[in-house]
Amino acid sequence: MEIKEIKIKIVDMADRIWQILNLIEKGFMENKLEPLSDAIKEENLINEAEKILTKNIIELSKIMKSAESKQELMIMEQMVETLESMGDEAANIIERIEIKVIENLLFSDLGVRQFNETFSAMKKSVEMMREFLNKKNPELKERVIDNGFHVKGLVERYRKEHFERLIQGLCTPMAANMYFDMLDFTGNLARHSSSIVKLF
Repeated sequence: MEIKEIKIKIVDMADRIWQILNLIEKGFMENKLEPLSDAIKEENLINEAEKILTKNIIELSKIMKSAESKQELMIMEQMVETLESMGDEAANIIERIEIKVIENLLFSDLGVRQFNETFSAMKKSVEMMREFLNKKNPELKERVIDNGFHVKGLVERYRKEHFERLIQGLCTPMAANMYFDMLDFTGNLARHSSSIVKLF
């Protein structure tokens, strides 16, 4: 596998992350397991891609002689690892939503709105990161990073507000734990998107 093909496969991984996020959103809003099962299948494909690409990058690194090419391959490997981590974070969200559906856990209307706002903001980071991988636009890089800080702020704010609802007895401890985890994993996805663009 040549460097050009590896670059294409990396973009494919980012596109697959996007598909997973859309399936998660559908599963959460419809409170159904089927979209979540489809999302897990996509996440498994990301894991497989990571193993294949890592193997090919290592093999190429052994035969490349120029420092520039070796540096490029190192950046690619970091991107592959980060995208695989994004798949893991998405899988964690899926697991929590599956528990929510199976256990019939309820989030308040406000909690649902706040999670959706945070998730949508994170998706914006991923969307811009995907576009950046195709265009390498410096302006997009800064927008991804800035949006990552926005998502972080939302996570911190809504974690605090949900904790107050928990103290007031407006939700169960189990539902609250699921909610806190989902917010944290969502924030991690935005952070990883920022990490990818910072590699350039």
